[in-house]
Amino acid sequence: MRPARHTFCLLVLLALLPLMLLGCRGQGGRTKGWEGSRPTATSQTQPSGPEPTPPATSPAPKEPTATPTATLPAVEEPTMEECRQWLASSQELAVPIACPDWTFFRDELFKRGGGVFPVGDDRYYLVWFPSDWESVTDRKIIVSLHGTGGCAEWMLNHWYQTSTAEHAWALVALQYYDHQSKQYDDDAVIYQNLQTLWADLQSHCPVAGSALFYHGFSRGSAQSFAVAIRDRAGEQLFAAFIADSGCAGLNYPTLRDAPADALVGARFWMWCGENDVSTVDHDRMTCDVMQEDMRPYVEEHGGGVDALIQEEGAAHGMFSGCTAEDDADCTPRKAGSLGPSLPLLFEYIESFP
Repeated sequence: MRPARHTFCLLVLLALLPLMLLGCRGQGGRTKGWEGSRPTATSQTQPSGPEPTPPATSPAPKEPTATPTATLPAVEEPTMEECRQWLASSQELAVPIACPDWTFFRDELFKRGGGVFPVGDDRYYLVWFPSDWESVTDRKIIVSLHGTGGCAEWMLNHWYQTSTAEHAWALVALQYYDHQSKQYDDDAVIYQNLQTLWADLQSHCPVAGSALFYHGFSRGSAQSFAVAIRDRAGEQLFAAFIADSGCAGLNYPTLRDAPADALVGARFWMWCGENDVSTVDHDRMTCDVMQEDMRPYVEEHGGGVDALIQEEGAAHGMFSGCTAEDDADCTPRKAGSLGPSLPLLFEYIESFP
C-alpha cells in the first residue's frame, strides 16, 4: 500500500505543477507598461491569444489657433497746413510779453507765419518754421534760451537774422524769466516747459525725426548743464547743447548732486569770448571757467565736448559782435557778416543726420 500511495501523491503533484507555475507568473511576471502576453527576450513562441486592444487614448490636441489682434490705425503726422493753422491761431491768444518794446517783433513773426503760445506758469514760447519745411529731409530745430533780464524775442531774432538765409531750420525761443516779479525758472521748471512745448509741436506740426538742439545764452548757457542732466535722465530730447557765454557754478545743486554717469550721451558745443569776465567768478574769465571747470565736469560725468571755441577779441555773446563788456558799438551778427564762430556752429549743427 505504501508504494501505491507514494505513486498517487506523485501523480497529484505533477497535475498541480502547471497551475502553480501559472499562479507564480500571474503574480510577478507583468511589469509596469507591459502589454498582453508578448514573448520574453528568450522565447520565440507566438502569443497564445489575440493581441489585447490598446487602451483608449485621447485625441491629439489641435494646434492652437492664433487669435487675431486688432491693428490700431497708424497715427498720421500733422501736415504743414495744419501746423500753419495752429500757428495762426495763436494770434487770438492773450499771451503776455516780457519785453513790451518788442511787440513789433511779434507782429512781424505773425506776418511770417510764426506763433506765440503760453507754457507753464505765465511763461511763453515763440516758434517759426521755414516755408519749405515740409520738403526738408534733414530737419533741425533750434530751441534758444535768453540770458539774464532777457527776452525770447531777442533770441529768436538772433537766429532768424543769422541762419535763415542758408539753413532751413525751425526756430523756437522759450521765455523763462518774469520781468515784473524778477523771477527766473530753475532747471526743473525749464525742462518741464521744454517737454511741454515739444509735445505741442509734435501734436500740431510735422516734426518727427527732427534733431533738436538746445542753445542757451549767458544765464541760459549756465542752465544748459543742469538741463542736460535732466534730459539724459528724462526723454533725451536734445541732440546737442550749445553753451554760449555762460557757466554754472559746480556747487549748483543739480550739478553737485548729479551721479557720476549723469551726462552719458550728452554732447556740448561751447563758446566764449576772450574778453568776457565770468559771472560765476568775477576774478576769472568765462573762457577759463569753461576750460578749467565746465569741460572737465561734462567729461567726468560721461558727456562729450565736441568743441570749445575761444573767440579772440570777442566779449559776451557770439551773436552780439561786442569786443568788450561795456562796448557801446556792438555790431550784431547777421547773414553776410557772421564773424568767425557762427559758421563753425552752423557747420556743427548741419553735421547731425
